[in-house]
Amino acid sequence: MNSQSIITRALLLLVFFFVCSSAYAADTSNTLELIQEAKGGKMFNTGDDTIQVLQLRGSWFEMGQQYGSLTKKGMQQVWDAVIQPQIDKKLTTQSEAEELFGRRTFDASSHRMKEIIRGVADAVGWSTDKVSLLNQSVMMSVYQAKLHSFAGCSSILAWGKATPHGGMITARNLDWGESFLPFPLYLTVWNPTDGSNALANLNWPGMLFAASAVNEKGVYADLHDGTSMGGNIVYIDRASFVNAVFDMLVESDHAEAVSNRFNSQRNDLSWIWTVADSSPNGFSVEAPNFDNRRRNPDGDTMAIVNTYMLEDWGIHKRETLSHSLKRFDNLNARLAESHGKIDANKAMDIFDNNLFNDDGTFKKNGGATKPKKFDADITVHQIVTDLSELKVWLKIPQKTEWREVNLKEMFTE
Repeated sequence: MNSQSIITRALLLLVFFFVCSSAYAADTSNTLELIQEAKGGKMFNTGDDTIQVLQLRGSWFEMGQQYGSLTKKGMQQVWDAVIQPQIDKKLTTQSEAEELFGRRTFDASSHRMKEIIRGVADAVGWSTDKVSLLNQSVMMSVYQAKLHSFAGCSSILAWGKATPHGGMITARNLDWGESFLPFPLYLTVWNPTDGSNALANLNWPGMLFAASAVNEKGVYADLHDGTSMGGNIVYIDRASFVNAVFDMLVESDHAEAVSNRFNSQRNDLSWIWTVADSSPNGFSVEAPNFDNRRRNPDGDTMAIVNTYMLEDWGIHKRETLSHSLKRFDNLNARLAESHGKIDANKAMDIFDNNLFNDDGTFKKNGGATKPKKFDADITVHQIVTDLSELKVWLKIPQKTEWREVNLKEMFTE
């Protein structure tokens, strides 16, 4: 066989390997297109007009101005769909809502969050009460008893021998109402110049609180509804806990620091949190209004849903309207099957696996994702992270494929 034939065969083998490998990898895109700039802030498309990345830099007030300038249209869209109908139906008045969930949470916020809100208000032309109310619109809806719960969510953590590289992989679904699908989804990257940590947070327009967030040190947190376990109660004489978690992440360099901060708080609403870092370390925190208790993993993987799993609460593990326990069992089974192979692509595969068949029956060997509504909610967005690489992948199951964002390129000095 001559050398030309050997080279040709080698090239064919490489092409075959690439094609086969690609066939089993999640369909992803890493294209970022700069579409808008305002006051030093930038907005990027990720391949469509649905998932966008905001890169902000400056003081917290300046970044608030940038955020408001870039997202004013989206903020009005969310206000018109979430807040205004409650006012129109006379469930509340704008002045009452702004007092309970605007001024109250603003006054009890950190100086950092106040400066962000002041900057947003300055750019959008709203009062700080109105900006704060939109930020807390989910909590107000629970208070008005218009939601059966905040949201049905699913998360997984994998590290050590469960992953090919030993690092921390996280993945998360946020399940909520179909009314949120028309909204743009923002990965907002905050690059402060005051020495605190840069932070990337996935949320809808005007919702500044920490929902699914990772900082430049590789510390990650996401929130889950805990009201079906801890009670559908909102304490209006307490500061916003989700605002406080934003502060924790920009001030904490590892997961243990976040855990210690959780232990010093009382919550205004019942939550379940996923916390992880790149060291790797991971756990969840079950957080009703009266306590925060940490649930540690049994091994090197972990699933987190909307049910309290710690036995010392004195309540049995019970199912929710969003099939929390079914999702929990499915995710643990998929984690066990994939042990040793759970990289970002495998995590995306696990979260591309649906909970239901198309006829509404449970899928055999299913997952947790709900692109169609067969119970209380549907999956409205997803995020996978590789904390050692500081990369995230984002998806809206009904509208997009996975979109990759390299946070090392978004976190600026």
